Amino acid sequence: MPRRSAKSLTRQAKQARAKTTVNVIVDAAAQVLIREGYAGATTNRIAERAGVSVGSVYQYFDDKDAVFARLIDREIEAVVSIFSAGTGIPEESLMSALRRLLTVAVETWSYGPQLYRQLEHVPDDALRRRVTEAKTLLAGFIRSLLETHRAELRVRDLDVATFVVINASTGLSTNATTEMYGEPLVETTVELLERYLIA
Repeated sequence: MPRRSAKSLTRQAKQARAKTTVNVIVDAAAQVLIREGYAGATTNRIAERAGVSVGSVYQYFDDKDAVFARLIDREIEAVVSIFSAGTGIPEESLMSALRRLLTVAVETWSYGPQLYRQLEHVPDDALRRRVTEAKTLLAGFIRSLLETHRAELRVRDLDVATFVVINASTGLSTNATTEMYGEPLVETTVELLERYLIA
């Protein structure tokens, strides 16, 4: 097995540190955005929260909108990856699959609806464009899941059913209160979808 050179190891260490710093900055941006809103979430405040210099922020991002774009991408990619990896467990009922996927999605989207509502104020349609792209991907996963469980369904039009599942789930989750977000949200969503899809 070839040994890696000292230069290669140094480069990898720098890349790992850079990735860590970027994640710290993005996490800080989420926290500042939730607390102070878009106008108050300056690069100085983000840097202060992250415990880095403002120069470090500009080393990786052109401005605060670039930080928020990375935050949006990260949050959406996390949820999409859950659905892309978890829609094909054999012998699992449709409602069990939906409950499991929603539970993991809620746990992964750790900042909850407060972050989404603040991200709506980010300009340049960044959030809306990415949400539209994510919904298209999620629709493919949900359509496939419904097709697999077609025998359990009372609804016949899977395109309409996919639309209802996606928009009911995202609508409830993005508008939930802090108290409702988590298990109560998952159970309410599953009950709603079960009545529509199965009952």
